[in-house]
Amino acid sequence: MKKIIAFIFNLLIVGSLYAQSIKGTIRNQAGEGIIGATVSVLNTPKGSITDKTGSFEISLATGTYSVSISAIGYASRIQTVEVSGIITLDITLKESSQDLGEVVVTADKIETNLQKTPLAITSINAKKIEEYRIWNITDLTALAPSTFTVEHGNSVGSNFLNIRGAMGFSNDQAVATYVDGVYQFDYFSAPLNFNNIERIEILRGPQGTLYGRNAFGGVLNIITKRPTNKTSGFAEVDLGNYGQQRYSIGFNTPLVKDKLFMNAGFQSNNRGSIYSNPTPETKYIDKHNTYNGNINLKYIASEKLTIDWNTRYENNKDQGAYPWAGTDSAARATPFTVFGNWDNTERRTNFNTSLAVKYYNRHFNFTSITSLVDYHIWLPGRFDFDFGPAQLISFTTWSKQKQWTQELRFSSPANANKFKWTAGTFLFGEKSKNSSTTYFDQDYALFDPNAPYGSVGNGRRNAYGVAFYGQATYAITSKLDVVAGARYDIEHRELTQNSAFEKSGVITPLTADSTAKKTFNAFTPKVILSYKLTDNAMIYASYAKGFRVGGFNFGNTQNPTYNPEKSDNYEVGLKNSLFNNGLKLNLTAFYFQQKDQQVSTSQDGINYASLNVGDMDNYGLELEASALPIKNLQIDWTASTSHSEYKRLELFDAATNSVKDYKGNKAINNPALQSMLAVQYGIPLSKSAQNLKAFIRGEYRYIGEYQLDFVNAFQQNAYGMLNARAGVTSKHIDIALWVRNLNDVRYMAYGYGSYMMGTPRMSGITLTGKF
Repeated sequence: MKKIIAFIFNLLIVGSLYAQSIKGTIRNQAGEGIIGATVSVLNTPKGSITDKTGSFEISLATGTYSVSISAIGYASRIQTVEVSGIITLDITLKESSQDLGEVVVTADKIETNLQKTPLAITSINAKKIEEYRIWNITDLTALAPSTFTVEHGNSVGSNFLNIRGAMGFSNDQAVATYVDGVYQFDYFSAPLNFNNIERIEILRGPQGTLYGRNAFGGVLNIITKRPTNKTSGFAEVDLGNYGQQRYSIGFNTPLVKDKLFMNAGFQSNNRGSIYSNPTPETKYIDKHNTYNGNINLKYIASEKLTIDWNTRYENNKDQGAYPWAGTDSAARATPFTVFGNWDNTERRTNFNTSLAVKYYNRHFNFTSITSLVDYHIWLPGRFDFDFGPAQLISFTTWSKQKQWTQELRFSSPANANKFKWTAGTFLFGEKSKNSSTTYFDQDYALFDPNAPYGSVGNGRRNAYGVAFYGQATYAITSKLDVVAGARYDIEHRELTQNSAFEKSGVITPLTADSTAKKTFNAFTPKVILSYKLTDNAMIYASYAKGFRVGGFNFGNTQNPTYNPEKSDNYEVGLKNSLFNNGLKLNLTAFYFQQKDQQVSTSQDGINYASLNVGDMDNYGLELEASALPIKNLQIDWTASTSHSEYKRLELFDAATNSVKDYKGNKAINNPALQSMLAVQYGIPLSKSAQNLKAFIRGEYRYIGEYQLDFVNAFQQNAYGMLNARAGVTSKHIDIALWVRNLNDVRYMAYGYGSYMMGTPRMSGITLTGKF
């Protein structure tokens, strides 16, 4: 009998833990209930949509939770709630024209409040993506402090991010890119066209503890729109100069109410010619064609188990890629004229699919993410490599890659309070094949009577690796937190390669298969101390280590491999939300060190390879500010300074025919000062349900001087660029006129051995329908 009573007593206790709930009403400032507001309990599958009175109810176990409340046209809010019994909330949301709102990010691989996360993060939500007209990563320059995009080759796949001067030239990124939790392995697979995006997170400084390989300069975290239990959609048309046509659609709907949801998007993006080619015999036509799509499914199996399936595909055909000039002066004299005998078409496909299973428990949360990446890049014809009308040298290449990853992650439950933790493992496997041919064409006979002929290189690469990581946050006091984390990576790589000689269509092998093998490992710790000055202000100090994996020099027998590159980052930051969330002001000071930097260079003036020849230090200040000084007027400002200096940089000097240490040189593609100021003013035109409003927006982007090469022989002087946007928005239809580079400034976008000017003035109109 006693056992039965004890069993019933325990059952009642356990049951009482789950008999708790929060309920309430979400209202506007007039006291009216907001229909269709989303109420989400962070780091749980729990959530609700408010009914016609603005009411909701969510059952929860006892504990402390963070609850996010959002609605279209209103500033989002994150509320801390202590659940014990039935808790009633009565929450008022301000209009977004009066309040900057609170932002949820997943930078720490859990959902947190941006302003209370002790990291240098910039979050760009869907609204800002529209306002800044962000189409791909070329549009991210200066939107986050110390963030600069190198427009490398007039194609989607050839744009690279530089954060705090952390950029090199090899097949592995300096800034790791993730799309819905899927890591983009290859240098050229990471850039993509943005469509149906929920938010973009830019994490500055090494993020190796949680993100691993190649996050030694930072992370670009892209999250597509999540499926919800509400039917909605949009269709958008962008038309502009140079034959710009961009068509985008997105759709969200529950397939099984409260159980299975779908979100899907598709985009076609075409652009006509910017460049001209006066070479008489060529059929060179500069035009771009891209289409991409994604589909996300979410299944709520139970209160504790959810399953997400995300798939994304992009197909690019960029004709007129790499319209380079041979010298800085030639590129500036004729910025959009290219001499060539080939069409320079680059083709690229990128398929990502992932399955995320999340289990929520009283004692821990568990996440499993399994992904597959199938990436292919190729030049179907030839690429002109002599940058002139003569048929001297051309080039063709292709690469096929497949990567599989598996991440298993455990974390503390959502109601954890004083001690929060994350621990997991990451595994991956990779297979890739590639081939390239350098053609010494008919006019090369002036230098070699054997021309025309080709030099062929073929390679196969296999790689696999495993990592173990953990991070914990402990509240020493109610105001003082300490974060400690560490990761250990082991990665094994193998490269098999051979070479051949091509003449008159006949291929003659030159070397048999040779295989190089190497194993890399890294330990990447992180420590953060943060102190809450007030409920709306926080200061933190951190140290983090980064790791960029080593690799192979394809076709190079003298230097077949290069070693990993490592980084150390010291940071102090201050985050403030002031004047009832009418002003956000974040300041960061950093000191960033790169060791054994991988530089594409030569030690003899003939054979080029990626070599570990540089140690570079960089320090600077970063500012992010957003303000609503009056209703309907928003001002956003980012600014950063950078003082980079090489402590070691061993490069070949042709004048002395020897290796010289260029100690004291500045980092490439790293502006000394950069800033973005955006001002937008809205003018309400109607108080009807359509919420008709006009707006006008201006942006000024300032980019300070930056170096184009490691020797610092060529620079791009400081310049300022104007962007503008104006139009009318309503509940269902938006119309906007926009112009990029209004003052048509000329700037050198790329200049390391070959040269290319940046994009000229672009203008157009955007029409959006939504429901």
